[in-house]
Amino acid sequence: MNKFYLGNTSFVSIRMDSRFLLLMGALVFLFSCKTTRKIVDTPPAPVKLKGEEVITVFDSVMARQFYFEWLTAKATVDYTDKSGETTTFDVNLRVRKDSAIWISITPLLGIEAARVLINRDSLMILDRVHRTFSARDYNYLEDMLKTGINYDMIQAVIVGNYFPYLKNEKLKSMYEDEPYIILSTLNKRQSKRVQEEKDPTKPIIQDFWIDGNYRIAKSKITDDKKDRWIEATYKNFMDVNSELFPGNLVVTISSASPIIIKLEYTKVTANEEFTMPFSVPEKYERK
Repeated sequence: MNKFYLGNTSFVSIRMDSRFLLLMGALVFLFSCKTTRKIVDTPPAPVKLKGEEVITVFDSVMARQFYFEWLTAKATVDYTDKSGETTTFDVNLRVRKDSAIWISITPLLGIEAARVLINRDSLMILDRVHRTFSARDYNYLEDMLKTGINYDMIQAVIVGNYFPYLKNEKLKSMYEDEPYIILSTLNKRQSKRVQEEKDPTKPIIQDFWIDGNYRIAKSKITDDKKDRWIEATYKNFMDVNSELFPGNLVVTISSASPIIIKLEYTKVTANEEFTMPFSVPEKYERK
């Protein structure tokens, strides 16, 4: 493993290049009310369609969304890059709904290695190891991840809520996949053509796996035209003030070699106001 030095202290490094930090900033997680780690003991019952329409199930999903204004959390992250190398580190996260996401990345000895601030139109990174500062827009992140991404998508993935990948895209069909049902942006005719590889348009597909509590257990965006997909899986739902949210999140970004980010939340708090300190020291190099 690579090593870097901070003062006289040496410790095993994660790859502190701007690509890595932006990825962490974009996909790190969290949420919810007063801290509790009570896991829901009884798994959700399989969803039975019984003639419900897509709009009925969708309304139930929206009613079970996780709502918040202020979020703070701590988590342990396992990051596996395209080469298959895995790095483990801790993150502190603060989210102001629809406004900003603040992340502090701390490997091993508890010394902050980087700080990330995600706004609606930009991402900023302080690399404390190499004493650099960089600012990027979402075009940079899209080029890096090879998929479209914006602030609303990041925030929704963090809390396990619904989001439309394409503007004004609607869910058109519903399928059973016990113990889940799948809501899809493809209608049944399009789905058949895609399965038979007879659809030359190869539309971007967005699917949601819904559990018996009408929470999203998995969301997936597939772009067959560019041979890529991104998936978020949620497990170990916890009861927080009578609401359910996932204790674990796994994000997989697939291309020729996948990137996998696993998060386990260790402490969460909601709706307590906070600050997001982010100042750039004068001696830091602007990149």
